[in-house]
Amino acid sequence: MDFIFEILRSSSVFSLTGFSSNEQHFRDCAEAYKSGHNTSGVYHIYIGDMTEPTKVFCDMVTSGGGWTVFQRRANGSVNFQKSWKDYKLGFGDPSGEHWLGNEAVHLITSQAQYSLRVELKDWEENGAYALYDKFQLAGEKQQYRYHLC
Repeated sequence: MDFIFEILRSSSVFSLTGFSSNEQHFRDCAEAYKSGHNTSGVYHIYIGDMTEPTKVFCDMVTSGGGWTVFQRRANGSVNFQKSWKDYKLGFGDPSGEHWLGNEAVHLITSQAQYSLRVELKDWEENGAYALYDKFQLAGEKQQYRYHLC
């Protein structure tokens, strides 16, 4: 059974400022998509004030593209019975089963307004999804509580 959680910036207005054209720094997959990247795969994004990029899987096909995948489970190859620290920092490989990390999801969803898409597929590839217009993950002091609308 597949589980995929992904977020998309809700606003249709995107801007890239302060970066040279040969070295584009994206804040999320939506910016990468808007700049012309239309192939799903692992991208580097720069979250908040972090100087090093974070590797994320960008879904450039589903529902218009530009989705930042923060969890994927497909075949049980990664054990999701983890500690608070593991869930805070993330684990797995963005190109396969993974959890991006609560801190990264918190920082991303603090940049702008995001939508959340939860996609499920059973063993026969029958799928269903839920879409929430507004999604934000609070910080560690608030125990990474999520807010949905």
